[in-house]
Amino acid sequence: MFNISNNPNSTRGFTLIQILITVSIIIILASISFFFIHRFQRFTALQQAQALLLVNSQHLEKNYQHHASFKQNSTTWIKLYSPQNQHFCVRILGNPLYHDGNSYALKAVSLDKKREPRILKLNRHGTILLCQSSESTCEEKLPFFSGDINVDKHCTIFNR
Repeated sequence: MFNISNNPNSTRGFTLIQILITVSIIIILASISFFFIHRFQRFTALQQAQALLLVNSQHLEKNYQHHASFKQNSTTWIKLYSPQNQHFCVRILGNPLYHDGNSYALKAVSLDKKREPRILKLNRHGTILLCQSSESTCEEKLPFFSGDINVDKHCTIFNR
C-alpha cells in the first residue's frame, strides 16, 4: 500500500499565497455587498417614508371631506394618522395660524439625521420631493415643521 505521508514530494494544505488570495477575494466581495446593502436599506427607508406620507395624506383628505378644512381649529392642524415609523417622523409643513386650511404639505424627516440627511415632502396634489438636506429635525418642539423656503435644500421630484 502506498502511504502519502512518506512521500517527500507530496504537499498538504494550502500555500500562504493561496490563502491570502482567497481572503482578499472574500474581503473585496464583502465590501461590495456592504455598499449595495447599505444603499438598498436607505432606499427602502425612503420608500417607507413615502408610504407614511401617503397614508397621512389619505387621512387628511378624508377628514377634509367631512370638515372642509385640514385644520382642527384656527391654531392647530388635524392630528396625523401615523406621525412616525422606525426611520422617519412626519408633520404638516407650516404654522396653521398662517394657512386658510384648504391646502397642506407633509414633510418626512429622518429620526437619525447623521445616517439619513435627506427628507421627503408631499403636497396636496401628490407631488413628492426629495431634498438632499434640511434643517428640520424630529426633536423640534412644535407640532408642525417650519414652512421657511430656505430650510430644505436641493429638492427634486422623487422617482417612485
